[in-house]
Amino acid sequence: MKSKRLRLVYNPYAGRRKLTTQLDTVLRIFQESGHEVCVHRACSPEDIEQVASQSTDVDRLVIAGGDGSIHQAVNGLLQIPAEQRPTLGILPVGTANDLAYALRLPKSIPEACKVIAKGNVFQMDTGKLNDRFFVNVASAGLLTDVSQKVDTRVKNTLGQLAYFLKGIETLPSFRPFRVEFEHDGQKYLEEVVLFMAVNGLSVGGLRKLVPRASLTDGKLDILMVPAAGWPETVRLLLKVLRGEKANAEKIIEFQTDKLTVKTDRPISSDLDGECGPESVWHVNIGPKISVLF
Repeated sequence: MKSKRLRLVYNPYAGRRKLTTQLDTVLRIFQESGHEVCVHRACSPEDIEQVASQSTDVDRLVIAGGDGSIHQAVNGLLQIPAEQRPTLGILPVGTANDLAYALRLPKSIPEACKVIAKGNVFQMDTGKLNDRFFVNVASAGLLTDVSQKVDTRVKNTLGQLAYFLKGIETLPSFRPFRVEFEHDGQKYLEEVVLFMAVNGLSVGGLRKLVPRASLTDGKLDILMVPAAGWPETVRLLLKVLRGEKANAEKIIEFQTDKLTVKTDRPISSDLDGECGPESVWHVNIGPKISVLF
């Protein structure tokens, strides 16, 4: 049987450096399953994207890292024509591991390697905001840029708790913003504290945020929380975070494959925990990508 060429790109700082202690095991499993393996130690997020964009010489590109590392890899892979693009494999060693959860990948690194070795392929939707792709979520507003602000050492020590602590810290200084968009033939003008375009089943470790979200339906789930005075806003946010939106009539929620959002001032976005473009935002479904699961 012809061996498959596999490139392993790993983030040495992800998840308390737990991959580095198991690197020999990872290489052994891949080699024993008939892969020719080359290894790249990523030195920056941009490095991951660049290496991915140049990976036409391998059949499989395996990313060992968190959702931010996967985000960079997907943006690199989608620079390659589909017929030359390697299949993406994931070793979930980050903090939230949202995409790994959606794909039901094992948390154990050796078991995740065995999943990749089996070679089952899944065609996954991506989202696109302006000129950048995302796999889990594009967001803006309250709590959404927390991942960018949390120190890596704190994140590795406290895990998801670090996100929530940093989020609480931002509450006193946050200003709502006005959004203008059109959906289903109607124009909307709303003041909101949170905007999200969700592709995946989990966001920041929150598993119930958008229960109906799917990685294969060709749709993005749009979610907006209106500004309603802080007591009511906090109540609505808690409902969103718990997935309890059925009776929260003020929350704006719908599905679409394309949406343009204007804001009353430049607002930064967050894509899979990485810094994204400022508004205006053109949000739409991107190309599908092949993922091992």
